[in-house]
Amino acid sequence: MTRRAALAALLRGKQGNVLLHGGVPQGKPLITLSRRPAETTFYVALPPPGKHGNLARYPIAVVGPGYRGVLTSSSTHVDGLVAIGDVALSARDLERGERPIVRSRASADPLGHVRWLETRLVHARDSRLTAEIELASVMAAFALVAFLSGAAWLGRAAFFAGPACLVAAVLLSSAGLTRFGQTAVLLPLVGSAIALAAGWFLRPRWALALGLAALFVFLFGVMWGAPEWNSLAALGPRAEAGGRFYGMNNEVETLLLSPALVLGLLAGLRALPVVALLIAAGTAASSIGADGGGLVTFLAGFVTLGLRMSRASLMRAAVVVAAAVGAAFALVGLDAAIGGSSHVTRAVGGGPGTLAHDLFRRLHLSEAQLTASVHAPVIVAVSIVGLVWVALRRPRLAVLDALLVALVVSFLVNDAPADVAGAGAGSAVILWVWLGRSGERLGPLD
Repeated sequence: MTRRAALAALLRGKQGNVLLHGGVPQGKPLITLSRRPAETTFYVALPPPGKHGNLARYPIAVVGPGYRGVLTSSSTHVDGLVAIGDVALSARDLERGERPIVRSRASADPLGHVRWLETRLVHARDSRLTAEIELASVMAAFALVAFLSGAAWLGRAAFFAGPACLVAAVLLSSAGLTRFGQTAVLLPLVGSAIALAAGWFLRPRWALALGLAALFVFLFGVMWGAPEWNSLAALGPRAEAGGRFYGMNNEVETLLLSPALVLGLLAGLRALPVVALLIAAGTAASSIGADGGGLVTFLAGFVTLGLRMSRASLMRAAVVVAAAVGAAFALVGLDAAIGGSSHVTRAVGGGPGTLAHDLFRRLHLSEAQLTASVHAPVIVAVSIVGLVWVALRRPRLAVLDALLVALVVSFLVNDAPADVAGAGAGSAVILWVWLGRSGERLGPLD
């Protein structure tokens, strides 16, 4: 991050990415700086000259009618945290007499809240790498034990290992246990305990289906009702880095693909569209997941699963794909109609040109991320080898084929290839270990 990039984001109302154009967003400015206060004035501190890591936060204050207490933003969903691009959009909305993105809520101690928030963001930053390593380690350990034992219940435990760590991270965040030492000790312990309990008690078919449904109800409920728990957790959105502030990021989306598809398989062909629409709606909704790439990825997986389960003809497959595309646009349109606002609704609302530009930008960003670091290409290369190995296993499993197709789509529509590849390969291997190694069979609910 540079002062030039921050100033450009402030005036243009959108944030850039350091891998593209040096982090300077493109486009025309929406506002200009002023030396005199107005009826409502935004006071924003910018980074000093030179390059800086994108992990520091800078003060902002708003003086004007209706602003008192802690600032809130519909683009961050974290009280006290405002994205720099929100300022220009809010100033324009106020000038038009519309409801701005940046508002406020009453607080007895706004400075105390900001200090608390800064502490939590620092904890998230310090714990992030450790949490990622522990997530991968827990998944790998469970997969190895399940493979060596061949026990179905340990296969189910391995299947739940990734999602269980997500749940554990949210629970620890809700209790404020996010310091580095707390995360390092508690995250693998709590995550492993949840995975073992799920593997032992959630047996096919009804118990497993209800457990998977409860997983999505819990995570979607937290994203909607207590977004701070999710945003400030050691796993999930990286609010401390100023990127995705809430909802689903690519890693979470990928870890939830297998549970979603297994739930669809258990539901059966008749109920599969209902399961697909509910999960897709939660993924795309601006107040929950706000993940456009996830919407496309999940629907691609569900469509593939349905076609594999029904062995549909080419004509029927084309009709199903067209229906899924229509459903995606309908879900985003409904979200916008009821007041939802996110990068998803803005991209779709901008028409085909905006959608094409957004897709091209994501592909460009994915390429830039692969060439900007040493570890990302290694992770992607090793993961692709693992995915190819799984794809060649016999017998073919419908749910595994659906996962592989969804991952291919995810590579195209998302912009974090290392996250998708790592979490996707781990999920695919675990799914094969569970269903292929143990021989446990899943089928529709009776």
